Amino acid sequence: MQTDIRSTTPNTETARVVRHVLVDAWNTGDVGLLDEHLAPDYVRHGRTEESTKEHIKSTIEMARAAFPDLHTEIVHQVTEGDTVATHWRCVGTHEGPFYDLPITHQQVVIRGMTFSRVSDGKVVEEWESWSGTDLFASLGVANLWEA
Repeated sequence: MQTDIRSTTPNTETARVVRHVLVDAWNTGDVGLLDEHLAPDYVRHGRTEESTKEHIKSTIEMARAAFPDLHTEIVHQVTEGDTVATHWRCVGTHEGPFYDLPITHQQVVIRGMTFSRVSDGKVVEEWESWSGTDLFASLGVANLWEA
């Protein structure tokens, strides 16, 4: 099902910082943007783990190698105080190494949400939720990590 993208992205400096992290770094693969926009003690909370800035950099590099046309867009974004809530969507084609899977040339669509806390112009903490099941189902394989 195609979602009509109707962004309600606020035009605030806090929202712009988050867009640099969630959109610009992922779309270009320029992980140097994270040094500019993530605090040194940045932490991202996932469903089962916490990630550092260095882990996010390696995740972006791995994702861009596997899905070189990866494109992230903001569907909705709301800012309240120092917190930005973002509903995002990523689309990409599996053209490179990804875990031990053979290259499928399949397009993947992933949707998720990220809550970002910004302090002194940098993202200091994020809470992210997305389903790996969507990713692996798009590739035509079962996600045994979430089974």
